[in-house]
Amino acid sequence: MIRIAGSTFAFGDMTLDASCDILRELGFDLADVGASGWSTFTAYVPQQVVENPEDVDNEAARIRRVVDDKGIGVSELFICDFGQAINHPDPEERKRSRGLFEKFAAIGGKVGFESIMMLPGNVHEDLGQSYEQAFDMSVQEYTWMRDIAGEHDLQLNFEPCIMSIAVEPAQAIRLAEAVPGVGLTIDYAHQVQIGLGADDIEAMHPYAKHFHVKQSAQGEFEVKPDADNGAIDFGRLLGKLKTDGYDGVVTVEFVAAPDVIEAGWDMAVETAKMKRVVEDALAT
Repeated sequence: MIRIAGSTFAFGDMTLDASCDILRELGFDLADVGASGWSTFTAYVPQQVVENPEDVDNEAARIRRVVDDKGIGVSELFICDFGQAINHPDPEERKRSRGLFEKFAAIGGKVGFESIMMLPGNVHEDLGQSYEQAFDMSVQEYTWMRDIAGEHDLQLNFEPCIMSIAVEPAQAIRLAEAVPGVGLTIDYAHQVQIGLGADDIEAMHPYAKHFHVKQSAQGEFEVKPDADNGAIDFGRLLGKLKTDGYDGVVTVEFVAAPDVIEAGWDMAVETAKMKRVVEDALAT
């Protein structure tokens, strides 16, 4: 069964309590939750629901209490990274990331998340890292993270994202196959903005464990659901998921990026529009 979720991190630097209120007002009862406030992408996804990772039990209890009080189930814990890419050449940076991941995974497991998402990293050319070295380091770190996530009954996913070693479908598939058990959180926007289409992106579907949806266009990460230049055919996307028997979550995931806020977007309004697009596509 395909379930529709919202994202608590769609509304900028907001508390979990306040963002859950918005999601409930929009009719969501399931959410991806933002734990990306310490990541390299804080300008886009600043929400950080984990306040003190050293206190695993109390953090998990606090988060669980909020979502339960709001009537929101939890799907994916959206982390990205911890301020440096997971494949950073410096072993001390990787050690720090591992330490935080262990704590966040423990919190996520206790809260009851289904999956946890970490970005695949990039090539650190300024530090002398080659693509193959970056790829191998990501494989090493994902292998370790997969095992830690599994200890807490969490599915480890990565998003084939722009500026990463896995933005191209072939790269993402290669990485997924190198770490059996790791899944993809697919967001067509990352590939559409570099000029790829559904025929290219659908090659990743067999590896998908989670989907994000927003409208996008070549050269633009996100455009409004009713924009004239929107390039994603959600009827095709959702139709394929139904035909393929996808049993998982599709999360409406706009982000409060500086450019769209400057353009006057109301993130709740656009999230509501996108939710209707998904619902209509699933109903046909």
